[in-house]
Amino acid sequence: MLKTAPVFTDHTVLQREKPVHIWGTCSDENQIITVTLNGCSVQTKVRNQKWHVLLPPMKAGGPYELKIFNSYHGIILYDIMIGEVWLCGGQSNMEMALINSDQPEEALETCQNTNIRLYHVCKRGHFDQEFFQEEKASVWQVPDRDHCANWSAIGYYFGRLLAEKTGLTIGLIECNYGGTSASAWISRETLESTETGKAYLQDDRNGMAGLSDQEANQAYLDYCEYQKNWDKKAGECYQKNPEISWEEVLEICGENRYPGPSAPINPLRPHGLYDTMISRIIPYTMRGVLYYQGESDDHRPEGYEILLSCLIRQWRKDFQDENLPFLLVQLPMHGYHDTKDAQNWCIIRQAQERIYRNIRNTGLAVILDCGEFNEIHPKNKRIPAERLYLQALKEVYHLQDENTTAPLFRRAYPEGNAIRIEFDHICTGLELRKQSGFEICDSSGEWHSAEAEIINHDILIKNPDIAIPTGIRYAWYNYGDVTLFEKNGLPVSPFQEYL
Repeated sequence: MLKTAPVFTDHTVLQREKPVHIWGTCSDENQIITVTLNGCSVQTKVRNQKWHVLLPPMKAGGPYELKIFNSYHGIILYDIMIGEVWLCGGQSNMEMALINSDQPEEALETCQNTNIRLYHVCKRGHFDQEFFQEEKASVWQVPDRDHCANWSAIGYYFGRLLAEKTGLTIGLIECNYGGTSASAWISRETLESTETGKAYLQDDRNGMAGLSDQEANQAYLDYCEYQKNWDKKAGECYQKNPEISWEEVLEICGENRYPGPSAPINPLRPHGLYDTMISRIIPYTMRGVLYYQGESDDHRPEGYEILLSCLIRQWRKDFQDENLPFLLVQLPMHGYHDTKDAQNWCIIRQAQERIYRNIRNTGLAVILDCGEFNEIHPKNKRIPAERLYLQALKEVYHLQDENTTAPLFRRAYPEGNAIRIEFDHICTGLELRKQSGFEICDSSGEWHSAEAEIINHDILIKNPDIAIPTGIRYAWYNYGDVTLFEKNGLPVSPFQEYL
């Protein structure tokens, strides 16, 4: 029996101007497989019941027919387009469907006129009969109201902007899962290669201590049933009173057991979604990755830079593209009214910026101003999509150099009784919208608020009570004022620097 990988269906979008991987299975060992697209044919032999060809780079165009034949069987896929393909990765803020985002009606009313298509990777944490049934039903979708309502909101708005700019068909591969650590998207082998990765694996082993796989799986299934009922009751609480505190929700609904016990079928386990989701689309040829994740690693923020760096290296290797662009969304402001600000999101934001600075072919969409208090899922997804789009124009398509990257801290040094701060990526100048967010550290390590003044493209900050400053920082909190912007509207990325 001749088959393509499930990701290839009618309406598929293939990446232009790169060698294109096409692969599948065939029960007829040593048969010759011929793959034809746009007048180009490539052959390969079936080995271990698998086949894989690499089509040469092609210009944008279509619709075409993709034909796969051997001596006994043939497959024809219709309405194949060659355009731009982007993977939408991460957790729930990338996963948030267009219908659940802020004011979706305009997008839904006009979506059929957009040149975007999307493929949902099956969202299940282990292989079973339901997984393969769901995967079989997942196909490349063309834009209409019913389909687009369930597409990633960020992916949709990004794709729409890019399609309008380039005139090309944009293919989105939605491969994300709410509540996931970056460790869920990395192989076990890679996790074992770093102390940070080993810590996540050890957490999982500790959670299963004394249990067989069967016992752990049953505990997870029991949790799923419990949590389903808990989520329903909690949703009713928030519907009645959007301002209800977390403690009050727990009093009414009982213990929240999320993310559930460790188990081989828990999708949030280390390497779990790498095994079941990423593996199903490797090595699909694409232009780049949009990645919005980090919230679920805030319990171990110091290791996030290593973790995300490993993920980028892993995916570039697996997708056989050492230059595969990664456009990262820096975490926005977030906090709950009944939770102490642990400043752990600050460390994750800093890690995301460092990766942008230190790993080639990456971008950073700064959305510090897009957070919502008491809500970890900001509803306005147009702004993150627009800022990812700006990064794509600069870092990937090289169509725009200015007004695309948020200002980033460059250096700080004493100047009289103040500290002068210089920035990279200043285009038209800085704008201070409110006198808050800046702090100076004294010689004993205590932080104090400071006043800021814009001088040309720099900032001077000072506190007359601090004789010997030892550090400066801006917006160093999980949730608080966002006061410093480039005049083009992009917020300055937060920073902390010791002198």
